[in-house]
Formats: sequence, structure tokens, C-alpha cells
Amino acid sequence: MGADGCEVVAEGCPAVLIAESMKGERRSYYIRISAESTYSTIAGVIAARKILGKPWGVLLRSRLGAVAVVKPSIAELMEGFYERRTQVIYPKDSGLIAILAGARPEARLLEAGVGSGFLTTVLAMGLCPTGRLIGLDVKRENLEAARRNLESAGLLDCVDLKLGDVRDPAAVEGVGPLDGVVLDMPDPWSALESLGPEVKPSAVAVAFVPTSTQLEKLLDHLPGGWMLQGGVETMARTINLSPGAVRPGEWLASFTGYIVVLRRVVQG
Repeated sequence: MGADGCEVVAEGCPAVLIAESMKGERRSYYIRISAESTYSTIAGVIAARKILGKPWGVLLRSRLGAVAVVKPSIAELMEGFYERRTQVIYPKDSGLIAILAGARPEARLLEAGVGSGFLTTVLAMGLCPTGRLIGLDVKRENLEAARRNLESAGLLDCVDLKLGDVRDPAAVEGVGPLDGVVLDMPDPWSALESLGPEVKPSAVAVAFVPTSTQLEKLLDHLPGGWMLQGGVETMARTINLSPGAVRPGEWLASFTGYIVVLRRVVQG
């Protein structure tokens, strides 16, 4: 059952328990509601029978603290409930990639290397309902997992998932004109030449590469019709929100990959 189909807390629905202890500690728990289950949290044990049929956002109090039962956001669906068949791009990177690629209503984008559909989801959030995302992957099983993930998020309607290799001109012929391209693949330079005729002049191609060796190869093998604009990496750190002790947290997501921006150019 998709998250969007769960109007109230019901059996089979994905849910997030946000628990706060009397000492101010907070923790989230990702669960799928089962009628006979109980869930242990830092604020005490919650029985499924006490939350079934309740509206989302219900707050339950106990002598150990309080627990809110909330419907998962898109970020929480990805973190706690999505299938993972491949290495994924995390929100700290995917949000920036979507902005750089121009994921907005009415736009037409192509993503090469759909994988499990994590970045696909973020791109679709910007494009739906009037934009279009063409997602290519060389493995059918990846596309099937991505389709199930997107369906659970209610974002499948504006995405076309296709089996194909973006490096093959026949696989991308006729997909344009494209307003932007996202390349999550080990050799993005090999796709730029075949994509060139399908991409509008001035449009952006964003490549995500995890190693400096790949980045060097991208610079060395950049085909004509493309200009390098710049690159960036992102970092994210949690915050300790304990009363009287607010400070940077211990968990840090530092380097995960290079985000490189290229522009489609034509001779004047």
C-alpha cells in the first residue's frame, strides 16, 4: 500500500514514530503498521491497536515521554521504506542536483542511471505534475525497484522509465528537446556526445562522480558542444538539540561525490 493511500493510520501503512523522552532525547522509528505488533521506543512501548484508525499526527503521552505517529515525508519514505538495489544518492546531494538540473514544472529532463530511484524521486518532485522525466538504466531489475519506489511516493505519473544505455545514440534518439540532463554513471563523458543533439543549447548537464579519477577523465574527455561550468561537493551534519546543550552533533556526512555542472553550447 502506498503512503499516499493511507488517509488514517491503518494496517500495512508505513509510519514514523517520533519519540521524545522526559530527558529531552529524540529518536525516530520507521515502521509498517501491523495490527498485532508493539513498538519499543525511548518514550515507552506503543501498541499498534492504540493507533490504528487514528488520524496522522496523533500524540501519545506516557510516563517516559511522548510519541507522535506521523505519515512519512518523501525524505522519510526514501530513508526508511524504499527498496535499495544500488548505491544511492542522498538528499544532501540530490536536492542540489535537482535545482542545478532545472527540475521544475513544464521542464523535460533525462536521468541516466536510475538505480533504485532515489535521485529520480527528488527530480520528479520538482517536475510533477506538468514536467516530464525520462529515466534510463541498463538493468531491468533496477527499473522495477525504482518503479515500485516511485509508486509508493505517488510520483510515477510524470516519469517514463526505460531500459537502455544512454551511451547508445539509438537509445536517446528522439527523447529531446531536453531542458536538462543528470548523469549518475561511472563514465558520464561517454554519454555527452550521443545526448548533444537532444539537449537544448544553454541547457545544463549535471554529472555525479564519486572519485577524483572519474572527474579527471571527465575533464580530459569532454566532447565538443559542451563547456565545463563548475563543480561542488556537499556536507551535512546533525545538530544536538538537547535543552541547554545545543551544539553540532557527532554524525557528519562528508564527501560522497563530486557534482559537476556542464552547459550545452553551439558555435556562433
